[in-house]
Amino acid sequence: MHSFSVTIEPRFYETDALGHINNASIAAWLEIVRMKFIASLCTDGSYEAQHWILASLQIDFVAETFFGDDVIGRVAEVQVGNTSLSVLCQMHQCGKLTVKAKAVLVFMDDKTRAPVRVPEFLRKQLNANS
Repeated sequence: MHSFSVTIEPRFYETDALGHINNASIAAWLEIVRMKFIASLCTDGSYEAQHWILASLQIDFVAETFFGDDVIGRVAEVQVGNTSLSVLCQMHQCGKLTVKAKAVLVFMDDKTRAPVRVPEFLRKQLNANS
């Protein structure tokens, strides 16, 4: 898989009373990383975010994340299922792993709202980059 990362600049309003980045903000940042990763695979302009539904999200908070230093969110691994992608992400701040997460995204037909097979062009892109 090709290396993919996004730099996130924490904002003060994303902190909690202890000065940590709020857990809800971390979940939102993970979504940014996942969606930008998928968009990066769609080089033909066919990317549409509404096709992807979040089915599961597991977040492990490994260390504290703070305001003041950029966070690098990266896709560490992707597993392709029939109608889904399992995306493993990591977040690092100042070179330290702070978050590990696994999300399962289901590819949906935008008209029927039913799961459909992950498109072949995405499968090819993911296989070419593995």
